Amino acid sequence: MIFIFTIASEKLCAFNPSSLKLLASFHYGFAFGVMFGFSKKKKIRFDLPDKTRLVAIGDIHGQLDRLLALMQEVDKYRKKNPVGTEQIIFLGDYADRGIGSAEVVEYLCERKKKAKKNGQKEIFLAGNHEELLLKCLDDDLGRADLWWRNGGKETIQSYADFCGFKFDPDNQKKMFKKLREHFPEAHAKFYHKLDNLHRAGPLVFVHAGIRMDTPLKDQKEEDLRWIRAPFLNWKGAPKKYLVVHGHTITPGFRPEVLKHRIGLDTGSYRAKGKITAGIFEKNQVRFISSGTKKNFKTSSFS
Repeated sequence: MIFIFTIASEKLCAFNPSSLKLLASFHYGFAFGVMFGFSKKKKIRFDLPDKTRLVAIGDIHGQLDRLLALMQEVDKYRKKNPVGTEQIIFLGDYADRGIGSAEVVEYLCERKKKAKKNGQKEIFLAGNHEELLLKCLDDDLGRADLWWRNGGKETIQSYADFCGFKFDPDNQKKMFKKLREHFPEAHAKFYHKLDNLHRAGPLVFVHAGIRMDTPLKDQKEEDLRWIRAPFLNWKGAPKKYLVVHGHTITPGFRPEVLKHRIGLDTGSYRAKGKITAGIFEKNQVRFISSGTKKNFKTSSFS
């Protein structure tokens, strides 16, 4: 199931049902599309140049089919509406909790390679789950148990299937060793080249968030990957930028639009969750979300 939302306003604000018109239609013959738009569209407080598009992809967490369905729709939209300048930014948390972590990273590696060959710009950011996996690969097991309990177990099982080694859920230490021995070189290279923050004009893309009263150049890696309340609940005068992030699941699994941030973690690994893309053009942000149940496996996280 694919959901489409469009929001345009003089100021980015929280979802307000009373001020919206609801339009529903079948999309591409199989997906139900829902479009939300303010009754009178106004400019938001930033404006991208003409023929410029920025696309942000929220948390994925090993949900391959939801990712493929979403990117099919995103790429169809891009092909139908070509622009001169375009960037696609993936906000991190590619693995863990879902059953297809290895396949997700394989897809992203191939996508990155294709984009480079075609002269397209696709940026991949690191999340807290990438950090935990990298520490395990580097034989730093100080937080290994935390990773195992928060989806690392499912990731290793995915790589066991992908790489052809036997998975033993009762031998954590052995599984960490097996993962290091069999981890694909291309995947390791992908992980080690992830960025922490990407700025494009007035938009700042990170995984978790930032310290709003700290200059961007002075942000700490730990905050960019892990921060929650100090960023999510920040109150202050509007900055000259807007932060686009994932990491914290949004209420009702809908994109969250506030004055200082836009949240795109719509619960990818939850049964009723989705993977969401935010498409920024001119003075609008449009959301497309994929919550397909194809091959979705219920777990303790869903």
